Amino acid sequence: MKVELPQGGYQGLAGDGVVEFRGVPFALPPVGELRFKAPRPLPDSDRSVNADRYPLPSLQVKNPLMGVEDSGEDCLYLNIWVPEGEGPFPVMLWYHGGGYIAGSVSQPLYNGAALAASQKVVVVHAAYRLGAHGFADFAAIAPELEADSNLGLRDQVAALEWVNRHIEAFGGRPDRVTLFGESAGGFSVATLMATPRARPLFQAAIVQSGAGDFALAPEEVAKVTSAFVEALPGEGSAADKLRQADPKAWIAAQNQALRTLVKRGLRDTTPQFAMNFQPMVDGDLLPRLPVDAIADGEARDIALMASVCRDEYHFFQYAGPMAGFPSVEELRRFDEAEILRRFQRALPQHGQQALSYYQRTVTPDPQRSNMDWFSAMETDRLFRVPTLRLLDAQAAHRDDTRGFQFTWTSQQFGVPMGACHVIDVPFVFGVTDTPAGMFFTGGGEPARALAAEVQKVWGDFAHGRAVQGPAWKDTRRVRQFGPGDAEAALLDADGEALWADIIPVPGTAKPGQGA
Repeated sequence: MKVELPQGGYQGLAGDGVVEFRGVPFALPPVGELRFKAPRPLPDSDRSVNADRYPLPSLQVKNPLMGVEDSGEDCLYLNIWVPEGEGPFPVMLWYHGGGYIAGSVSQPLYNGAALAASQKVVVVHAAYRLGAHGFADFAAIAPELEADSNLGLRDQVAALEWVNRHIEAFGGRPDRVTLFGESAGGFSVATLMATPRARPLFQAAIVQSGAGDFALAPEEVAKVTSAFVEALPGEGSAADKLRQADPKAWIAAQNQALRTLVKRGLRDTTPQFAMNFQPMVDGDLLPRLPVDAIADGEARDIALMASVCRDEYHFFQYAGPMAGFPSVEELRRFDEAEILRRFQRALPQHGQQALSYYQRTVTPDPQRSNMDWFSAMETDRLFRVPTLRLLDAQAAHRDDTRGFQFTWTSQQFGVPMGACHVIDVPFVFGVTDTPAGMFFTGGGEPARALAAEVQKVWGDFAHGRAVQGPAWKDTRRVRQFGPGDAEAALLDADGEALWADIIPVPGTAKPGQGA
């Protein structure tokens, strides 16, 4: 299959019930002076390209777990999977996770072939600039650069605009686009629901392990940007240092900025989950905190599903030295005083109350540690409660809003990880029997059966068909994927009360409170 576009012709790779197009550009490479600019459209061309190579990920630290061996600034590309058969097909546009500093559209865990083939949808993966490239704000600190802000978010919007202009040539329906993403990709989807320029371009959204309160105020972004520029090598002005910095220096400066911000106490998050680079509520591209905009009905035309994993934070808590965190053995040496200190840092003035609640409701696994109490709290703080707030916000305007929770358990990193962060991804993409998928799911027939169940729900939603599961507005309960009850509440009454004044209801939160 060959697709002709104004920017050139692209020859895809056929196999496994799909035609795959790898590394299709949606904007000019953001290099040189474009390093600091919003994405620029591609010029017309009569070139012909074999779309058979995955693109380099956006500039980031080497990360074998995420399939990142190399990376670079020339990163604005799409991967596209088109199912066999008569189209046109609904479109599912994926934004990857990685805390806005890592990730790749080409990692094996995200392979879109099975989802495209089984659900008869065109699957698109869109890259975007990460870290300081995507989410610093250089306008004030280096005005001579005439830099644009929110570059990563602008990249995400540009990819969506490209899909609307060109996906019909691939057999896709531009009038039936579903955005979906996990972790930072889930935050991104919720953010795009609140982005006026993006909102008319899609009809449905799936937020996996994400939320609508992960965005920063300009003054917070300024602190992050200043710490980053301070860490850059070289002489001269901030603009000079930014222009001269090579990729190695850029990454080193990001890492140093993280340490500086934690040391200065400029970020109110725990050291284990310091997300310093996020979209900015700039009053222009992103006028408001996303969850507030959604609560006010600004995304009422967009159907929403949102999901969490029951034990999200186990992924960060127990990943061990490979991820730069303490080993399980080190965690087991923490006494209750240390655990309380961490609770008090995460929940100022509520630490003891929160610890008492989680001691009542959580039984630590002896193969892990008493830090299971802390992990459960962080799961609620960073994922479950924000998801609850997002569902409440959208359900006030749409009766078809639905929530889901993954309960499938994993043994990666050599410890029982429970239903941890990322456990949902191999089920969504139907890759449970691949090496990457087996790492999380263990593989086998039960995992394949659950993957088929999850894919059908995601596919039905993308097609605009009815989705089985409790309506959030009526029940405030979620459908569960994996062992346990078919439906459940996300939190009990005591848990909801604990978080009532810590993670405010939509309309009262300030940018930056959710991260």
